[in-house]
Amino acid sequence: MIFVFTEIVTYGINYAYGGPVGRHNALVSVTVNRTLLMVLIVFLLVGVSFYGGYLLLRETTEISMPSFFQPPSNERLFMSMDGFRFAQSENGRITWRVDARNADLFENKKAQLKDMEIDFKNPDNTEARLFGDTGAMDTASGNASVRRISNDVKIVTSDGYQLTTNSLFWNAGDRVVWTADPFKLLGREIYLEGIGITAKVDMRTLLVKDSVKAVLQK
Repeated sequence: MIFVFTEIVTYGINYAYGGPVGRHNALVSVTVNRTLLMVLIVFLLVGVSFYGGYLLLRETTEISMPSFFQPPSNERLFMSMDGFRFAQSENGRITWRVDARNADLFENKKAQLKDMEIDFKNPDNTEARLFGDTGAMDTASGNASVRRISNDVKIVTSDGYQLTTNSLFWNAGDRVVWTADPFKLLGREIYLEGIGITAKVDMRTLLVKDSVKAVLQK
């Protein structure tokens, strides 16, 4: 196994008209004028609010939600299904396969997956499995991202390696996974942890970004 480590190091107005009576009348007049002014301002504000609401309802056909509650506008849902499976093969041999409990498929060839698993078949007949609570996949390229909700994102290989982290990205063409999150890798001969990792899915070649800790095991 090849390990490559590196570190890549946020108011008033006074009136006088010749006596108390004149002064009293002037103050009453000022008070009345103030009241009328306040009433006019309130009616003006209410009118503007109603007109603005009318324009909004006239020009908007639906109430918009924050982007994280709905897909981007260019992603139209094609169908939802249970028991999703997607595979890629080379020369008649399946090289990797995705299974998910639920899937939302969009017209732009994107898929949102829940309770997903990716099985990798390596040329040397070893295997690896990636597990995640939720993820997204480009069904045109096979690239995918997997995220943790309640359980760790995990890769388990047939020769005894296990990688756990919060999220993983998978590049189908290069058969490489990577994350910027903290991770732990446990093997038969080594325990490794750090922040950020890029690796082949068989975990035999990898690069760690930062905060590397390694323990050799007998």
